[in-house]
Amino acid sequence: MYRTGVSLGGGCLRGVAHIGALKEILKHDISITHVAGTSAGAVVGGLYACGLHPDHMENALETLSIRKHLDFSINRKGWLKGDRIYNTLLKLTEGKYFSDLEIPFAVVCVDLHSRNLTVINKGEVAKALRASIAIPGVFLPVEMDGKLLVDGYILNNNPADVVKEMGAKHVTAIRVVSSNKHRNSPKSLISSINRYIDIASNTHTEQLLKTYADTIIEIDLVSIGRFDPKSLPTAIQQGQAEARRVLRREKEKETIGRVIYVEQWLEKVYHRDGSPGSF
Repeated sequence: MYRTGVSLGGGCLRGVAHIGALKEILKHDISITHVAGTSAGAVVGGLYACGLHPDHMENALETLSIRKHLDFSINRKGWLKGDRIYNTLLKLTEGKYFSDLEIPFAVVCVDLHSRNLTVINKGEVAKALRASIAIPGVFLPVEMDGKLLVDGYILNNNPADVVKEMGAKHVTAIRVVSSNKHRNSPKSLISSINRYIDIASNTHTEQLLKTYADTIIEIDLVSIGRFDPKSLPTAIQQGQAEARRVLRREKEKETIGRVIYVEQWLEKVYHRDGSPGSF
C-alpha cells in the first residue's frame, strides 16, 4: 500500500477543499501516516486524525450554520470570541487529546509573545484547532502554556517541513490557491493588507514546499471567495477533482518508471560479449 504524510494549508472557508482531496486520497487506498496543518488545513487534518472520515466531515458541514457561530466580542483584540466554534470543534473531536490519536498530528500557530512559529502536538486537540484559525483582529487569540496563539498563516501556510520532521518518508502537500489574486490592484485597505500578507506568506511557504514536499495537490479556487459559505460544496468537489488528476499523474509516473524496454532487457540478459547476464 502506498503511504504518505499530508500537510494541509490555510484558505479560510475555501479550506474545505481539503475534505475533497482527502476523500480522493483514501479512495486510492493510500495510507496517511502523519498529518500537520495550518488554519483551515489544521481543522480538516485534526478532524481526520481524530477519526472523522471526510464523508462525515462533509455531512457535518451541511448541518452547520456559519451565522450561529458568530459570537461577537467587545474585546479590542478580535471581533469574534470563537467560543461557539470551539464548542463545535470539541464535539466533533470528541474531546480528544493529541495522545489519544492513532495518526501523529501537529498544528502550526504563531505565538504573539515570542513572535515565533509554534508547533502544537500535545494537549487538547479542539483548543489547538481553535488557535489555528485565530486570524488576528478577527478572532481572539488563544492562551495556551504561557503563549498567545494565532493563525500560523504568515510564517508557514503549508507545514510540509513539520510532516517530514514528524517522520513521514513521503510528504503530500495540499494547498488552496487563487490563480488571479495578484492580477488586479487592491481596491480597499483590507485587500491591500491581505495582498501584503499573502506575499510574505507565499514566499516562505513556496521554499518549504520545494524542499520538503514530494507531491503537491494545488486546488485553484479562483471563482470562490474566502468567506463564501454558499460555495463550500463546490470547493469540496474541486478539491477531489484536482486530487484525482494529480494522483493519476503520479501513478502514471510510477508505471513509466517500471517499464523495461526490449533493448534494456537484452542488455541485462546477455552481456555485449554474448555471455549470459543477470536481470
